[in-house]
Amino acid sequence: MSETNWNMAILAKTMRDAGFFVTGARDAAEVLEYARSGQQNAILLDTDLPDMTISEAVIALRHSQPKLPICVFSRRVDPEQRARLMRLGADDVADWPDVPRETVAQLRAYIRRAHGLPNPLVEREGVRVNLSWQNVDVGGDRLHLTRLEYELIEMLALRGGTLVTREQIMSQLYAWEDEPDPKIIDVYICRIRAKLETMGAPDDLIQTSFGQGYRLGLPATADARTVAA
Repeated sequence: MSETNWNMAILAKTMRDAGFFVTGARDAAEVLEYARSGQQNAILLDTDLPDMTISEAVIALRHSQPKLPICVFSRRVDPEQRARLMRLGADDVADWPDVPRETVAQLRAYIRRAHGLPNPLVEREGVRVNLSWQNVDVGGDRLHLTRLEYELIEMLALRGGTLVTREQIMSQLYAWEDEPDPKIIDVYICRIRAKLETMGAPDDLIQTSFGQGYRLGLPATADARTVAA
């Protein structure tokens, strides 16, 4: 394994350990295909791509996905290259070896802001989703969720009350790897609703659009707001 591949493998493990679902790509063309058809919240690129220059890849990605966070990593990056890549559309250009915890924190901030959420907490009627610490509280008590259950709630929270289809949920939760029957999403939703009901959460917190998908019940009123940490 080359140094570049080793570095990206370490970063991928760091992301997975922090709760991210990570899909690997062999080249820039595959990255672009994933960006067009998938539900990625961010793209991490190494400067050593086999089929494009890093500048070409950043331009193509930014043209295809105007709001998607793009982070570039390189062992050797000078101020001129960093400035050029950020002018072309990269959100960040980091040196190796970077500090993994800082990378995780920065990535979460980029993702929140790309979805229009300036702060890490989303709250409605005593239900609080903490996007930084990856947990959910109901009335001040922690809601115990599996990793996939939390990821599903987080995905709905990031969409700010808009409809998320079952296909979009499947793409993000499983990233094309060993996908189960799509009906498993209904099972997860039922389990989450049961847990929320037990703790006294609003009945309409997770809303179903039959045959289409789900949304988090965050109407544009004083009840639904983002609050500072």
